[in-house]
Amino acid sequence: MDQQSQRIRLKLPEQDLRTLTLGSDRPAKLRNWVEQLPMMNMGETSRQLYQYIQELNRLEVAPRTRFELLEVIRPVVQQVCTGLSKHYLNQALVLPEKARRVASLAQSLQGHMASGYKLVVARGLGKLGDKDMKDVVVTALHRAITALNETLLRCYQLYFPTPRHLWMELHQLYLLAELNRLEHVEVEDPEFGLLESSTVTDAYGRALLLATCKPNQLRQQELSLVYQATEEWSGFIDVKMAADNDDLFVFDLSADRPPTYRTHASAGAETSRYIESGELVKRLVSSIAGEKPSDFHLPRGMSDTLVNHLQRAWGALTERSFRRVDQEIALEICLGLGAVHYFVSDGEDFARLMGDSRHALLADEEDNPFLRKRAPQQRSLPADADPWAGAYDGGAYRMAQEGSVENIDLSRITSALQERRGESKTKFHKHECRTVNVSPGGYCLAWEGETPAQLRTGELMGIIEESNPEWALGVIRWVKQLSSQGARFGVELLAPRAMPAGGRVIKKTGEPAEFQRVLLLPELHAIGQPATLVVPSVGFQTGSRVELVHGGKAQRIQLQRKLNSTASFGQFEFRLLGGQSGASRQGAEEAGGDDFNSIWSSL
Repeated sequence: MDQQSQRIRLKLPEQDLRTLTLGSDRPAKLRNWVEQLPMMNMGETSRQLYQYIQELNRLEVAPRTRFELLEVIRPVVQQVCTGLSKHYLNQALVLPEKARRVASLAQSLQGHMASGYKLVVARGLGKLGDKDMKDVVVTALHRAITALNETLLRCYQLYFPTPRHLWMELHQLYLLAELNRLEHVEVEDPEFGLLESSTVTDAYGRALLLATCKPNQLRQQELSLVYQATEEWSGFIDVKMAADNDDLFVFDLSADRPPTYRTHASAGAETSRYIESGELVKRLVSSIAGEKPSDFHLPRGMSDTLVNHLQRAWGALTERSFRRVDQEIALEICLGLGAVHYFVSDGEDFARLMGDSRHALLADEEDNPFLRKRAPQQRSLPADADPWAGAYDGGAYRMAQEGSVENIDLSRITSALQERRGESKTKFHKHECRTVNVSPGGYCLAWEGETPAQLRTGELMGIIEESNPEWALGVIRWVKQLSSQGARFGVELLAPRAMPAGGRVIKKTGEPAEFQRVLLLPELHAIGQPATLVVPSVGFQTGSRVELVHGGKAQRIQLQRKLNSTASFGQFEFRLLGGQSGASRQGAEEAGGDDFNSIWSSL
C-alpha cells in the first residue's frame, strides 16, 4: 500500500502555551509533584491532574520530553479513574447528575491522555530513523490506543453513545502503525495484569473484540471481565485485508464506525479490514467442553454463560429471526423475578401463598422426627395418684386468680404486623412505557426519564398489554442510553404467561433451604419446548433436586437442561421425580397447555 495515498486524520490540540501554571515540564520535578498530590482527596487530585494534562497538551515541548511527562502521570491517572468508577458503576441506567459528571471527568482524563500520546506520535514520526525515537513512537501508539479502549469500555458499561471520532482515531492510529511497520513491535505496559508486553495490533484488537462481543447484551461486571480477558485474547485474532464473503466482521480504517457483520457492510475499499477470530473461537469452544488449552486464560468470575455468549458472538453470524414492525403500544412492565412473581400471583403474600403447601411437604417427610408417630410411653403411677394433678391448672401448677393476671399490650405487635403487610404491598412496582417496534419474538421499548436500577441487561421482566389480562415473561437483552433523558431497550419474550410457585433445593445434609419465588412456564408447542422453571441465579443448577410448590400442591422435581441463564435468573427444563401425586402431575400438565399464539397474534 502506498503510504502517500493514505490521509491520516488525527485530532490534535493546538500548542499555544509557553509555561505551565502547575506541575512541571521536567520529568524529575513532575515526579515530586505527583508524590505530593492529595490522593486521599480524590476530588482535588482529579482537579489538578485534569488541569495539568490540559495544559501539557497545549505546551510546546519536544516529543521525547512530552512522552516522559505523560509516563510519569499515567499511573496516577489510572488510579484516579479506578477510584472514580465507584461513583458511576452499579447505578441506575440514567445516572444522577453527579454520577454523570464523575463519569464524564473520567472520560476526559483518559481522552486528554490519548491526545497527549497522539501528539508524541505526530511529532515523532519524522524521526523514526532514530532507534530511541522509534521506541517512543510505537509505545505512544500503544498507550493512545489503550486510553481510547478504556474510554470505549466506559461507554459500553454506561450505555453511553460512543464519542464522535473515537473509532476514527482508533483506526487511524492502527493504520499509522501499519504504514510504518510498527504494528507487531512488542511494547511493555506496567499497567497490564496478565502480560508483560503486547503489540499495537494486540491493543487495537482489544477494541475490536469489545465492540463485537454484543456489549449491549452484557452487564458492567461482565464487560470488565471481557476487557480484562482481551489483554491476552487479542493475541489470538488477526486483522486482515477484507475480501472474502465469508469474513464475519469487517470495518473501514477511514470511517468513524466500529466493526460490523459482513452482511451489513461493504468491504470493497482499500482500507477495509476483517477480523479473523477462528483461533480464539476454537479455544472458547474447547473451554466450554471442559478442555481449556494451557495457553488460554479465563478470568476468575467469568461464568460459563458468558463464555458461551462470547463464543456465539465471535463465532457465527446470527441474523434476526423475526421482522420488526414499527408500532407504538402502551405497556405496563415490572422488573425482577420477585416483582414478576408478585404481580403474577395478584399481589398474594409469598409466605401466605406457601403456608398450606409447606405443611403438605412436611407431612410427606418420613424422617421428620416431629411428625413421626411413636408408641406412647407407659409410666407406672401410684394407685392413689390423681391423674389430673399434673395438668397446667391442677395442683402446684394451678393458675393465679384472674385479678392477679398481668395485662399484656398487643397493640405494638398488631401495628407491626399491619405495617409489614403494608410494606409487602409496596415493595414491588409497575412501570409504564411504550413500544418503538414489535416482532413475534420481542419488543424494542422506550423509557422516558429516570430509570430504575433494575433496568439492565439480563434482567427478568413481566409485560402486560391493555388487550391481554395476563403477564407475559421476557428478558432484557440490550440497553441503549439516549443522549436526552431516557433509554431504549430490547426485550426477548420467553413465554406468554407464567405461574407463581415456590421452590427450594433439597440438600443431602444440614438444615433445609428456605423456599424462594420461582415461576413455572407453560410448554411452548410452537418451538417444541417443554414446561420450564425460572429460578434465582444462585443456588439452583443442572441436576439439583427441588421441592416445588404450585397451586397448593407439593411435588419433587429434578432440574435438567439449562435453557437460559443471566446474572438474575436461570431457566431449566425439569422432570418429575417418582412418588408424586396425580394432582401434582396434573398441575404440571395444566402448565403446559398454551403456546405463543395466545399472545403473539395480538401484537
